[in-house]
Amino acid sequence: MVESVEAVDPQTVKFSLSSPRIYFLNVLADPTYVIYSKATLEANNNDLRELQIAPGTGAFKFVEYKTAEKWTFERNPDYWDKELPYADKLELIHVPAWSDRGTAILTDQADFSWNVSFETWTEGESRPDEVVARKLANFGAYWVLINTKKEPFGDARVRRAIQLGVSRQNMIKAFATQEQINLTRWIPYGDQFATSPEVIATLPGYREDKTEDLAEAKKLLGEAGFTDGIKDVEILAATGPQAELLASAFQDMLNRDLNIQATIRTIERAQLVEEEKAGNFMLVIDTPAGPAISDISPPANIWWRTGGAANWGGYSNPDFDKLLDQIDVEVDAAKRQDQVNQMLDLLDQDVPWFLIGYTFHLPMWRATTKGTGLDLRTLAQWGRLETAWIDK
Repeated sequence: MVESVEAVDPQTVKFSLSSPRIYFLNVLADPTYVIYSKATLEANNNDLRELQIAPGTGAFKFVEYKTAEKWTFERNPDYWDKELPYADKLELIHVPAWSDRGTAILTDQADFSWNVSFETWTEGESRPDEVVARKLANFGAYWVLINTKKEPFGDARVRRAIQLGVSRQNMIKAFATQEQINLTRWIPYGDQFATSPEVIATLPGYREDKTEDLAEAKKLLGEAGFTDGIKDVEILAATGPQAELLASAFQDMLNRDLNIQATIRTIERAQLVEEEKAGNFMLVIDTPAGPAISDISPPANIWWRTGGAANWGGYSNPDFDKLLDQIDVEVDAAKRQDQVNQMLDLLDQDVPWFLIGYTFHLPMWRATTKGTGLDLRTLAQWGRLETAWIDK
């Protein structure tokens, strides 16, 4: 959408857009976004992956990185605000298991965790004198990415059968000890254009009673030539709770309810995206990254538009692309709501991925950790860390 960017003066940047985008400022104002210097980008071939640490004007300076262990930063004495940061040092520890993160907070081995297991979060909530526990709506979701280039998933009837036949309620229950997942429909909970939870619970594929959905799913599989089921399907998942809980529940329902025989292949979570980019998957459970806003247009353009930057499953539907073109530029809320509703109906029929559900994040921290601002937030967004301090 950006046609040009102009430096008007040392304090002003002018963005010229090809057409209006009602979500543009929301994308631009994401608190996790940073500005990289032109010289640094050009020196690294404009590839951020070559930049372990980029020069900047942040509150903390890089000290050390130990792979799969921790990052260490120290206070920047040249920070523009001489009163900040309050903390002299940050240690960001790599802890893959949510239960271990929660335990670290409960036992005072760590001061703060972005997302802990529900069991440890509940324990923390029962200790208000020691621990602060918050539940925050999140823009991230658990999906089953479907590779439409791998047969039989190029057939929309097979994808629709999975959309109808797999119980989201069972998937949510299977993961309940780890993370809270919402019954959602393509758009995060709370967005102005999202379908209400009450309506979602009545829709085919989303409703709890699977009697009619399973009958329709089996009919679709039969029409696609799979009356006797489908064999040799692989589910790719990250080691740990995603494989042990979500992948196992998904596998069980494919096998038991749809006669789709699947095996699970596990790899480290950091490797998932490389397998996805290479197309080395049939079905993969993941939480793909997208813009940290609730509007459907940016992720839809990235994930499902024909040729989208992260459309690794190869989904392509000209009607979807045309509708997305209209949604992108529409500024009238009522008209846009009607267009979004059409898109959601289309996605339910010609399914690109299977949505398990958007999540709540469960941050938890020691009561002695002050100034993060997360106690005041309603959405799971990182804020500024230079204002944080330890009161002990």
